[in-house]
Amino acid sequence: MTAVVPPEQALPLPNEAVQLDIKGLDSFAAWSRAHRVLGATLVRETGLLSGARFGRVALEAYQLAPTLRLLAKPRPSLLIADDVGLGKTVEAGLALLELMARGRASRVLLVTPPGLMDQWRHELRHKFGLEFTLIDNAAGLARVQTELPAGVSPWDALPRVITSMDFVKKDTVRHRALRKRWDLVVVDEAHALAESGTPENPYRTQRTRLGAALRDASRGLILLTATPHNGYSHSFRSLVELVEPTLATLKGSPEQIQRRLDTARIRRMKTQITRRRPDGRKEPVFPARRIAGIPVDGLAPADRELLHKVGSYCARTSRGAAGTDDAELVGFAMQIVKKRALSSRAALLKTIQHRLEALRKESEREEPPGRAELRDLQADLPLGDSAAERAARRILRSAIPSEDRRRRSEVRALNAIRRLAKKLPGGDPKIERLVSELHGVFAADPTEKVIVFTEYRDTLDALQARLADAELAGRWVVLRGGLTRRQRLARQDQFEQPDTRLLLATDAASEGLNLQRCCRRVIHIELPWNPNRLEQRNGRVDRYGQRREPVLKYLYFPDSPEEDVLDQLVTKIQRMSADRVSTPDVLGILAGDHRIAQGLVELDPDADDVGERKTRLVRLFEDRTADFARRVQPLVTTAGDAGNKQEQLLKILDTAEPLLPEDHILEEVVIATLGPGATTPDPVHDGVFRIDVPWSFRGPGVLPVYPAATFCRSVAVRHRPDAVAYLTPLHPLVKAAAADARRRLLHVFPATHGIPPRRLAAALAPEGEPASIVFTFLGSIAGGGGLLEERLLAVRVTRDGSVVGTPEKGLDLVIGARTGGEVDAAAVERLFGGAFDRTRDRATATAQDRLERAAAELGLRRKEQADLLRRDLAVDMADRLQEIDEEERRAHHPVGTEGQRQLFPAHQARGGFQARRAAVEVAAEQRRAELAIFERVEPPAAPRPLGALLLLPPEACS
Repeated sequence: MTAVVPPEQALPLPNEAVQLDIKGLDSFAAWSRAHRVLGATLVRETGLLSGARFGRVALEAYQLAPTLRLLAKPRPSLLIADDVGLGKTVEAGLALLELMARGRASRVLLVTPPGLMDQWRHELRHKFGLEFTLIDNAAGLARVQTELPAGVSPWDALPRVITSMDFVKKDTVRHRALRKRWDLVVVDEAHALAESGTPENPYRTQRTRLGAALRDASRGLILLTATPHNGYSHSFRSLVELVEPTLATLKGSPEQIQRRLDTARIRRMKTQITRRRPDGRKEPVFPARRIAGIPVDGLAPADRELLHKVGSYCARTSRGAAGTDDAELVGFAMQIVKKRALSSRAALLKTIQHRLEALRKESEREEPPGRAELRDLQADLPLGDSAAERAARRILRSAIPSEDRRRRSEVRALNAIRRLAKKLPGGDPKIERLVSELHGVFAADPTEKVIVFTEYRDTLDALQARLADAELAGRWVVLRGGLTRRQRLARQDQFEQPDTRLLLATDAASEGLNLQRCCRRVIHIELPWNPNRLEQRNGRVDRYGQRREPVLKYLYFPDSPEEDVLDQLVTKIQRMSADRVSTPDVLGILAGDHRIAQGLVELDPDADDVGERKTRLVRLFEDRTADFARRVQPLVTTAGDAGNKQEQLLKILDTAEPLLPEDHILEEVVIATLGPGATTPDPVHDGVFRIDVPWSFRGPGVLPVYPAATFCRSVAVRHRPDAVAYLTPLHPLVKAAAADARRRLLHVFPATHGIPPRRLAAALAPEGEPASIVFTFLGSIAGGGGLLEERLLAVRVTRDGSVVGTPEKGLDLVIGARTGGEVDAAAVERLFGGAFDRTRDRATATAQDRLERAAAELGLRRKEQADLLRRDLAVDMADRLQEIDEEERRAHHPVGTEGQRQLFPAHQARGGFQARRAAVEVAAEQRRAELAIFERVEPPAAPRPLGALLLLPPEACS
């Protein structure tokens, strides 16, 4: 080499290898502690759970099953379809912690419905200590952009982001958000990404296209939904395609179909989850619930006449539009009128007002929603209160018939309804019946609390006005859309106060609200036509942590044909809710069958056959649920006895506590690392400390003082996160301690004032054992596109160069507790001075050999797994291609039952059959490439030397 600009003084770079320099001798306690801190934060490919154990939750074994499934996959993707209230948020958070601890999830994107973003950020921060940046809309994106350098995209630069499904689905936003690949994408309410429509008319929405884009732009994908199946197999299959396209075939032997589905999704019902009591008996984690209707009967003749007129108007108007271009829109508008009439008089009058204004004045007519928007509305995807009100008003004011005759007929009917509604005496019958029910509840138990749900703000306003004059005045709180996160939390806290008896809520509170610890009663003012709303609302109290029997009731008019039918259907659903029959699935089938919704609209009380029509609707539901039990249920139910080792493990272990004990070692090591005086035990609470962080450990995210902190999960779950900090290996303070340990052991330059690196320690050898040196190394194994594993290596070598003891014994000597007197530095020099370099070289070669063998074993395991998956892939491809062949034959010669058409849809809207075969080949080729990357384990680089522990026999120190 030629020196172009030689320095004034040449400075030789120190060798990374450990040198015998007595001036660098450290105390054994400090030297060992540095190794222990470093070992607590290493990336692991195998072994016990590393990150999931540190969630701020009272762990149950079933909550860890999704994490175990994900770790067993080359690509961490899974459909988590557990029952409502089972804790999918917690399961996703535990999986995220584990993948982060293993270095597989640095960049994470969380996609949720708009109303759940704040809830998710709160849960992830307080239960798992993870900070996410919120990008909710264009204004939110601009706000985040101001905190970054010009030209830097927040989507590219930020490591963890929560965004709205409705925002990121827009084409321009989607392209920018997914330009840089994410390590992991988590989607809540993922059924919104499924293909829509019927088997005869399937279609892809913006959300469907978003799902495919999220899969292609991520290294792992977790989908969360309690309703994975809406009764149509093409829709369910589209969700499986997002997890793994090559598994999305329903053709083949039952064993092969079950194997694919068990690989793609995990599904547990509340009735499956049990906990072992101290006496050995098992008890259900979720108490059995009670659902019952509250009939609003004994109506005055005028009230019955009002329901009669509304039903007749809606049925006639819908039938009158049959065969016209606006039939679908008019039918949807009539659904809105009927549903609001069954909610409250106030909601009905506001609805009539909007409809009459548009019918009377052409200038009042609004533009109808586009076909894609109408489909989203029909699918009843989550909307905020204001958005739902605007959408309903827009439909009411746009679904106007073009014929003057039809418009005049509607105006006459609506005027008659409005006149009758305005002159009705007394209060609203549903609201009065509700008040009577509440008085009965509180008379029986003054400590009870009740959540009252309604679908409409107009009804909510009318209920507030009535309660202002009742005995409950001042003892209720309102939760609706449009509130900030702080306002929602304040109102939730107010409801939890002893003096507050009622929570009045719209569907804005039906998701992301957990009130099971203070309340067990829910009353629905109306029966939603999409009964999934009913289940989501019930899930606010019927969820993990509920200790009492949930009491769930709904008001309904027996005199209303529509609500009479819905009452019968809900009753039948409850009877079906036996083991492994999911209520949300059955409700999803009901919501997805537009024939039932249209049949409810067309129930005309004036018709002679109204009773027969009601019977037909009930029978249609029974047929659909029977089809579910025969055909759909096996697709969404996890096989319990199918030789699945993870399932068998979870059957044996009822609670996760024995698997994941408290990490007292981390507590001991970090406290010792921070130094004397930095931590002070709390005089009242065991396991809680005040921590005054030394200057050397203050860095990004580390507070100067933690007034209360704990290392114990059992302590953390008993306290609010803002009251007691939970210190885990992912906490900034622990990471700062680990970074300090890395510097201490890997630092080869002299520190300030020429102090040499402290990489040596000395201690007395175990009794009867010869003088030896334990050399420590940091080994890394890479492959699969990244770092797979880091491990501490300890090699013990005697002075004559013999390697002694097992690797485990050597590591125990490094990090185990030690006793013995002081070791004389002169004895160390005398005993090891001439043999140090030779023993170090032998230890280095041994460490390299051990690391190479570990890499070879890991590579062998991965190859075996990859080969098995390749064999499965060949079977999956053959079955899928045969499935497409059968679909093509049926498309050309349509025969068979409706159930067959649902199971094997033609999908003409998605392109030709040849294109679909080509898509199968492309997906298979991508899977092969993925497996090739997964099984590749690189030859490891030389392990990095950390330090040396010199072990002296007692006689050598005398």
